[in-house]
Amino acid sequence: MKRSPLLFAIFLISLTLRTLEITASLNTDEGLWIYRGSQFIKHLLEGDLIGTFLKHHPGVPNMWLSGSSMWLNCWLHKLFPSLIDIDLPLNVGACLNIQEFPIPLYIIPRLAQAVITSACMVYLYILAKRLFSKAVALCTVSLLLLEPFFLAYQRFITTDALQADFAVLAILLFLLYLRKDGERKSLLLSGLFLGLATAAKITALFLLPAVALLIILIELGVWQSSFPKRGWKRQFQDFAFWVTTIVVVFILIFPAMWVSPGYVFTKIYKGVLQESDRGFLFFLGQLTHSPGILFYPLVLAYRLSPVLQAGLLATGTVLLIPKLRRQQQKVPELTALILISLCVLLILSLSDNKIDRYINLCLPVLGLLGAVGWLKIISGMKYWLGDRVPNFLIDRGLLTALTLLLLQLIFLLPHYPYYLTYYNPLLGGVKVAQNIFMIGQGEGLEKAAQWLNQSPNVKEIKVASWYSRYFATYFHGETLPIDKRISSGIQPWTQANRVVFYKNQLQRQLPEPKILNYFAMQQPLYTVRLHDVDYVWVYPGALPLAEDIKHIQFPLSLSFGEQVRLLGYDLNQTKVSTNGDLIITFYWQFLTPLPADVLLQIGWRDRFTDASGADNDNPTKFSHTFLLDGYVSPEQISRGTVLRDVHKLKISPTQSSHSYQLKAKLFSPSQEKVLGQAVIK
Repeated sequence: MKRSPLLFAIFLISLTLRTLEITASLNTDEGLWIYRGSQFIKHLLEGDLIGTFLKHHPGVPNMWLSGSSMWLNCWLHKLFPSLIDIDLPLNVGACLNIQEFPIPLYIIPRLAQAVITSACMVYLYILAKRLFSKAVALCTVSLLLLEPFFLAYQRFITTDALQADFAVLAILLFLLYLRKDGERKSLLLSGLFLGLATAAKITALFLLPAVALLIILIELGVWQSSFPKRGWKRQFQDFAFWVTTIVVVFILIFPAMWVSPGYVFTKIYKGVLQESDRGFLFFLGQLTHSPGILFYPLVLAYRLSPVLQAGLLATGTVLLIPKLRRQQQKVPELTALILISLCVLLILSLSDNKIDRYINLCLPVLGLLGAVGWLKIISGMKYWLGDRVPNFLIDRGLLTALTLLLLQLIFLLPHYPYYLTYYNPLLGGVKVAQNIFMIGQGEGLEKAAQWLNQSPNVKEIKVASWYSRYFATYFHGETLPIDKRISSGIQPWTQANRVVFYKNQLQRQLPEPKILNYFAMQQPLYTVRLHDVDYVWVYPGALPLAEDIKHIQFPLSLSFGEQVRLLGYDLNQTKVSTNGDLIITFYWQFLTPLPADVLLQIGWRDRFTDASGADNDNPTKFSHTFLLDGYVSPEQISRGTVLRDVHKLKISPTQSSHSYQLKAKLFSPSQEKVLGQAVIK
């Protein structure tokens, strides 16, 4: 196979995998990076260079890419308003200043990134071929192209894809320079790519200690067969030149560094410290601020495909057994790559802030190591089968590459296009992983939005959602954030017709357990289930829609004094059962504002006849609660508002089997006044 058609095939396959279903399964951070990119370009065009610093990661290549793409989106909309059927300002500056991005605006940024990351895959093949062999390079690409976790983040407009791709190219170029046939051009290119990787995500600098360790081992004469000694002075000079190249590239592509490098470094340092202490993490079934040393080994066990794991196991076996090691070529190069991966994982493990996507930095290197292992596996199988192997399978590299593509497809296809739902099926998949890791980075939220988009008058509906920026991309109505208060101090979800919760939000008990408990006692209207795991729940909100009022289980029209009217209520059960709680949903219509301290008393009314034969009311059970669990202040409720108010009444295990009626009473302790009461069932 000639080189040019092969390189084109690698590029085309990579590009196709990154652009299939290009508008599906956005990552929750992508909207943030498009916004930052838009602001980056806007500040740059205005000459506000210091304003181009927007995040400590710092994500500079991402902002150049997404910002330029958004600039192109805005110009296309200005020149051809009907081309993109969305409502955008015709002024380019105003267009760059929008904060919510309809889904068509993601196409150009995602396509641009797909072109760059696919080109990186081609260059990865070229460098792996130079460092190892054509067979290793071909198998590496076959593994990585369809590795579910790696592919998932390659599709996202986040810092992870560009960091991983640029970093592996930097490492391979540096190893090529350290070899006997190394050229200084490789050192320069290595510094350039690591500078880009560092500008994408500052954690790329974790590679520096690993490279320094390699140089020390080389000068100690450990790997003379591949990496000759150059002398401590020469190695120091080359390392300094390499680091200088990284810094120069970082400065050249980062406009904020042109005017105030001290400010940028200070903000990056403070941001990294703040992020390392973010807390609210979920690991091994509980909330934690520091997942501990087991986190990344478990991530590798669950996030890597069994195909890649088998290759890594084979490589490790070859290097640990002396007889096999003597038969293996390029052992120093393999050992160097293993040391680099272990160093990165060790440094990542030292931080309290641990997220599974951080392993992307060393995933391409693991792909290289896995490819070597699989070549050894196929070689062993051919030796064992002997003459039974047909002649057309004589090319070990092509045979192995095709085998890897087929095996990877088996694990990848069930998760299309939600590749982040992949967890090792041999370890129980996502059904087991949900008890170990935080689950979900946005996958499934668009299904909830699409379901809500089918509602009548959807543009008038308000939905409070976790990951509200992501949700707004797909939802046609108004999106409110669950986790932020509006200026009056009112929580936005109390102003919503529907409320959307997400898996990792519930795992981390955010924004607070009280809100989650309030909705947990209710039945969701719609649930998004992926691979037998619930990812998204859509609940009715505090403000019912007209269709909700039409379908009240027990419609009424009872006056509670002159201030409130009860339009009806729902019950989760119509007979008292000792096996569960009674959930009562009231629909209140407010005629005038209520006192701030108004309380709702709910009680049982057990009618019986005493010894004299007179009827009496015996309140066997009652509770005092605030409206909407205290999340709404009654005096702030405007006239005519209808509030959907859910309460739970505990049923005692000793509750008798009488006929009961419910009694509800609104009263104000400060005014010592009953505002209204009624027996409702």
